[in-house]
Amino acid sequence: MLKTLVITAIGLLAFSANAQQGFTIKGKLTGVKNGQKVMLSYRTGEKEVNDSAIVRNGSFLLKGKVKDVTKAKITLKDPKADKEPMTMEKMMAMDEQDFFLENKAFSVAGSNMKTALIKGGAAQADYLVLKSQLKPLEDKMKPLSEKMGQYFKENNEKAKDELFPKLRAIRVDMTKVEDGFIYQHPDSYVSLDLVESKSGVIDPKRFEPFFKALSPRIQNSVKGKDLAARLKTAKKIDIGQPAMDFVQNNTKGVPVSLSSLKGKYVLIDFWASWCGPCRQENPNVLKVYQKFKDKNFEIIAVSLDNKKEAWLKAIAADGLPWIHVSDLKGWKNAVAADYDVKAVPQNFLVGPDGKILAKNLIGKELEEELGRLIK
Repeated sequence: MLKTLVITAIGLLAFSANAQQGFTIKGKLTGVKNGQKVMLSYRTGEKEVNDSAIVRNGSFLLKGKVKDVTKAKITLKDPKADKEPMTMEKMMAMDEQDFFLENKAFSVAGSNMKTALIKGGAAQADYLVLKSQLKPLEDKMKPLSEKMGQYFKENNEKAKDELFPKLRAIRVDMTKVEDGFIYQHPDSYVSLDLVESKSGVIDPKRFEPFFKALSPRIQNSVKGKDLAARLKTAKKIDIGQPAMDFVQNNTKGVPVSLSSLKGKYVLIDFWASWCGPCRQENPNVLKVYQKFKDKNFEIIAVSLDNKKEAWLKAIAADGLPWIHVSDLKGWKNAVAADYDVKAVPQNFLVGPDGKILAKNLIGKELEEELGRLIK
């Protein structure tokens, strides 16, 4: 009898261990038609994973495995939905929500996906706490966002300009709530996600206190280690530091180095032909270049294009007469990696001594800074 109990206990432990090796998501949605598709998307390591299940009698089941806690998105779609391009209205109407996925059992319950309650795992429990803290501000923002959408449709610039400060003020209050959550929950993957959201362009002085607030366990997670490495790079390319030298080919295949321009004021301009904001900013940069090009000033533009034809066409179309280089590897551009460029446009103003003087000078800021430096 004792032997049987021991064997049974071992079997249960083995079953429990196996059950925790992956995740399960069991959903029950009322008012949802049979045949609708539930889409699940998330990252595990470097891999982007997309999975799906069909709703039957309001229920669905998804299974999988993740390497670490990760933010995921779950969406309810009609397979018969039109194939027209995505619009802002369609995007806003998507029946979906984010949640924190880990190798645990999850439940999804509600009338639709957007308002469903998703439970499972410690990180998701933390996320529900954060959502409850943000809800009053989101409720205030929702009608204003709808108004802003209407003003965009109407091209009502005056109304947009008047409404924007109100939206911005609410966003500032939401950021305060999120920042408070980081300090109150240092051992949470939700806090890690919030810190990562501040890493588009890392300012070490602002970013490091939030990163250091995280617990050692979270800092040593896969994502935490990546952010630590990026923070280290950000310190190397901070204002006052020597700009890292690089060599890439110009439009004619001739190697050009940053160090060959030492002795001049140099703007390292990261851009791409496909980047709308970059193309919008180009006329401003061109105006500044024409004003200072004969005053010891040069621009070396590093493109994140991967197609030479598109790159050359954009240079010609925008009339950009300065130095252009690229390895045509897109987001894997070697210089962009060295300078931790995760978004474009970005730029670095380098002085004649090779040290970084300023970063991300947009619009009139570049002209004003050069006017102050170059007499």
